[in-house]
Amino acid sequence: MSLQFEQHSQLDAIRRFRYKKLITEKWWRRCRSSLEDWSKECMSDYNYEPAEHHLYLIEKLEEVIAGKIDRLMVFMPPGSAKSTYVSELLPPFWFNKFPRSSIIGCSHTGELAERFGRKVRNRILQKADVLGYSLDESNRAASRWETNTGGEYFAAGVGGAITGRRADLALIDDPVKSREEAESETVREKTFEWYKSDLVTRLKPHARIILIQTRWHIDDLGGKLIHEMEKGGDQWVIINLPAFAVPDDPLKRAVGAPLWPDWEGTEALERKRKILGHRDFEALYQQNPQPPGGYFFLESDLLVDGNPIDYPPWSDCVFATIDTAIKTNSKHDATGVIYWALNEHFDQQPLTILDYDLVQVEADLLIEWIPNIYRRLEEFAKTCKARRGSIGTVIEDRGSGTVLLQQCNRRNWMATALDMKLVQLGKDARCLNVSGYVNTGKVKYSEYAYRKTIDHKQRHANHLVKQVHQFNMGVKDQDDDLVDCFTYGVASALGDPDLW
Repeated sequence: MSLQFEQHSQLDAIRRFRYKKLITEKWWRRCRSSLEDWSKECMSDYNYEPAEHHLYLIEKLEEVIAGKIDRLMVFMPPGSAKSTYVSELLPPFWFNKFPRSSIIGCSHTGELAERFGRKVRNRILQKADVLGYSLDESNRAASRWETNTGGEYFAAGVGGAITGRRADLALIDDPVKSREEAESETVREKTFEWYKSDLVTRLKPHARIILIQTRWHIDDLGGKLIHEMEKGGDQWVIINLPAFAVPDDPLKRAVGAPLWPDWEGTEALERKRKILGHRDFEALYQQNPQPPGGYFFLESDLLVDGNPIDYPPWSDCVFATIDTAIKTNSKHDATGVIYWALNEHFDQQPLTILDYDLVQVEADLLIEWIPNIYRRLEEFAKTCKARRGSIGTVIEDRGSGTVLLQQCNRRNWMATALDMKLVQLGKDARCLNVSGYVNTGKVKYSEYAYRKTIDHKQRHANHLVKQVHQFNMGVKDQDDDLVDCFTYGVASALGDPDLW
């Protein structure tokens, strides 16, 4: 009996061992095929699970691996673990998918780049059984090592030499060292030149690039690449996740909800906001960098207790301001339109922004597009019970706008030319001209205009809110197609009552 029992016990132990081994090997196979499972395997060592924003990031990284995305920007606040998932967990998984490929990992200093290289190297050694490969014993330096399946990893500081290296995947993690460097035009230009002349020239055909950073400056590396993209350069997929959610959040968070509440909640973030101040918090935590001195128009001035307002239940009139693209066949200038409701006898909130749009329309086709504007105005006249109805459009009388005015007048459509004195002031002067009305709360966003998002220049956003509240005087090459529409509307309605 005892011998039989002992034999059964041994068999049970063998079965349990084999079953456990089978389950383990099955999990390892999943870790080699799924970045999400690989990430869970690694984070379980620290008793963590990927949060919602990590899973969203992993989903985009899987698209990079699959070749669906070849240029990816990741903008998240400090402490959101973006580097953990991209710079530390992605490379070991990448080498499993592409055993004989090469990775270049870059950071603002060689020391930080080497630190990432060391972490990746150590993780491969630690998880060799899971990954199914390890390191080449003859080449294991933290800044330069190889796998035993032919993969190569090279770490370098931004601006450092990478001559002689080639990459299938380039990781640029935290290219900006400090506020001092971010404010230096010389450093920003050197970083961009290094990116164009050194890094890009080291890429193999079909190579991928991932840029991971918090935003510091409107003209930092991420900002420059976005500007180049809007001019027709490399097209990037952008993950932009601020600490506090804003409208059109990719994670579908409520506006103001924290990104990672289990790690850093609202109270902790608000404490940091007070310590850092508005400008640094907006840049580093909200991914909304502001030029020195801040933006000209404050978003809060166009809201009531932080919220937009309903369409006015009555008004004196509705109208639209139009700023046409000056260049015929322009690929980058857009024609902007903003719709307004005016209450001349309501001092508190006399002017409401009802809607906006940005369209790429060639000059000779504008007349075919403009009937849509008049139809929309008639709809708003009914919705806002305009006493005088629609009073038509106000158009800048130069370039293609002059032609548009002439054609509207021939068709007896109500169209008024902007006062040339206002036009000749220039953009900065016009902003100063209307700032008193805006800053004292006489202009408000409707709920519809404030929440509306459209596609323009490869970006899906509320371009009215973005452009108006990111406009800064004296800064060249800003996205400001709608800023003129905005200042023209305020000046025409509130600055010159005789116009109507």
